[in-house]
Amino acid sequence: MLVEQCISCAEHLAGLAQVQVSCLDVLQKRYLGSPPGENTFCFYCHREDCEALNTCLYGCHEAYRWNGKYIYYCPVGMIFVASSVSDEQGRLAAGLVAGPLLMGEPEDYLLQDGVFSGRLEVLPVFSTRRVNDLAETMALLTAGISGRAHSFAGSVVYEQEKVLGELYSARQQFEEPGYRYPIDAEKKLQALIYRRDKKGSLELLNQLLGHIYFVAEYDLDTMKARALELAVVISRATIEAGADLNEIFVCNESFIRELEKLTSVEDIGAWLSALLHRFIDYSFDFSRIKHSDVVFKVAEYVKNRFAEKLSLDEIAEHVSLSKSYLSRIFKEETGESLSAYVNKVRIDKAKLMLLDSGCALVDVASLCGFEDQSYFTKVFKRLVGVSPKRYRESRGNI
Repeated sequence: MLVEQCISCAEHLAGLAQVQVSCLDVLQKRYLGSPPGENTFCFYCHREDCEALNTCLYGCHEAYRWNGKYIYYCPVGMIFVASSVSDEQGRLAAGLVAGPLLMGEPEDYLLQDGVFSGRLEVLPVFSTRRVNDLAETMALLTAGISGRAHSFAGSVVYEQEKVLGELYSARQQFEEPGYRYPIDAEKKLQALIYRRDKKGSLELLNQLLGHIYFVAEYDLDTMKARALELAVVISRATIEAGADLNEIFVCNESFIRELEKLTSVEDIGAWLSALLHRFIDYSFDFSRIKHSDVVFKVAEYVKNRFAEKLSLDEIAEHVSLSKSYLSRIFKEETGESLSAYVNKVRIDKAKLMLLDSGCALVDVASLCGFEDQSYFTKVFKRLVGVSPKRYRESRGNI
C-alpha cells in the first residue's frame, strides 16, 4: 500500500509541478515505478563521482534527518528536493525526490566542459520561493503517506518489540550469580560495523542496550553515560572501517547535543540506533555527494552575501560543519581556499560595477565587501592583472 501511494504521489506531483519526481525504495536502494529515462538530464551527466540513484538516496536520508524535507545540490550543481517516507515503526523506508531543476540563471551553474550545457534549457527554472513551496508540499504529502508527523518519524528508528525482548533476556542474565557486563559483545559490534553489517550491528546493539539498562540500575543519567561510551565504540569502529575522521566528529557533536535532551530509556535506544544507521549509511555511501552539496551551498551563500563581512565561523555554521572540516573539503573539491573563493566572487562583482562610471572607486570596494580600499586594489590587481582604475578606463578591455 505504501509503495502504491508513493508512486501515485510522485506521478501527480510531477504533473502538477512540471518537474521530474522520482520515487525510491531506500531499503532496497532502487527506484519504485519508472526510473528516470534516457531523455532526462541526468542520463547525459558523465561526472564520475555522481550517480543519480545514490544522489537521490542521499537526499532521502537527509530529509529523514531534517524533519521530512531537504533541498540540496547534486555534484554538478543542479537543485533537488527530497522528502522521506517512514514505515509503521518510524524507520526510513522510501522517499520522493524532485529534480533536477534550476534555481537562478543557467550561467551560474558549473558544468563539466560543456558536455551537456545545452541540456540546461530543458530543465524547469524555479524561484527560491517556489523551491521552498515544493519542499513544504512534498513534506505534507509524505507525512500523510507515512501516517505520522516527520518530527516523530525521525526519532523512532528501531523496533520496540525487539528491544523489549532484549530487555527481558538481559534481565534474566543480570539476576544470575556472577553476572558481568558482556564487554566481548562490544568487540563483536565493532567487527560487525567494520563489515558494514547494519542488520547484525543493530541486533547486537539492542542486546547491549538491555544490559546497559540493568547495569545502570534504571538511572537515566547513568544510562546516558553508558550510551555515550557505546557511541564512542561505534564511532571508532566506523573510523577504522574507513569513514572520514572529521565527518564522524561533526556528527558526534550533533548527536551529543541531542543526547543531553533525552528524557526516557526509549529515546536513548532510538538515539543509539540513529547514530548507528547514520554512521554506516552516511559516512561511506554519501560522503562525496555531501561534500559537493556543501560546496554549492557555500557558493550560493557567498554570492548572496558578498557585500557583507563574511567570516569562516558564519559560513561553517550555515552548512552545519566545523571550520576546519569545511576548509578542508572546500579546498579538496574546488582546488582553492574558501577565502580565495570569497575574494574571487567579490572581484567578479567589482568588475561589473567598475563598468558603471557613476559608481566611485571607493564605493565599489565597500559595496563588494572590502573594508580597506588599498586591500581591494591589491586583490583586484592580483586577480585581474591591472588596477581597478585602469580596468575602468579600459572599459574592461585588458
